Amino acid sequence: MVDDMQRLAIALLLLGLPLGRLNAQPITVVVDSTASVLQYRGHHPLHGWTGTSRSVHGTLRLDLDDPTRSAVTIRVPVASFDSGNSNRDSNMLDAVEADRYPDVLFESTAISVQRWERTATGYAGNWTVGGNLTFHGETHPVTIPVTVRIEGNRFEATGAFSIALSQFKVRRPKLLLWSIRDTIDLEGTIRATLPDSVVSQR
Repeated sequence: MVDDMQRLAIALLLLGLPLGRLNAQPITVVVDSTASVLQYRGHHPLHGWTGTSRSVHGTLRLDLDDPTRSAVTIRVPVASFDSGNSNRDSNMLDAVEADRYPDVLFESTAISVQRWERTATGYAGNWTVGGNLTFHGETHPVTIPVTVRIEGNRFEATGAFSIALSQFKVRRPKLLLWSIRDTIDLEGTIRATLPDSVVSQR
């Protein structure tokens, strides 16, 4: 007697659908902190500058068949940002009270997909990642447009968004009596390596 699972498998074969997708499960991978980067851009009436961190940590829970079931957690030490000016970096660490609030943390809450398609080497698409950003002891929702690309077993996601320092209750440093602009622009690229077994099944 043919049981229900056998009937379903037969139906999928007749429809031309791969059986692997029936049992596809999300995978969890660690962010490659040596290849990932997060930058912030600050602005002052006299100049602008960029602070860069190459100490990006976190985990990705990825569902390649249904990215809306994916999740992201990213943590970056505030002290890891380097603008090329030690005095400016020291002032920023004082302003954000890095001794009390040492990390910037992002945790996704929802992912929507605008485009997601197979390519000759993997996948490519555009997601919108919503989540909570914790900075300076304050947590607020943010929405990040993200471009995602998978080539072979290499995952890469790039996104950019802006925050207001006042929203996170950060005292803005001053230079020559002028405070820096309230808006800080952030841009990051997250990279990770997927298991070869997952890639080979697709």
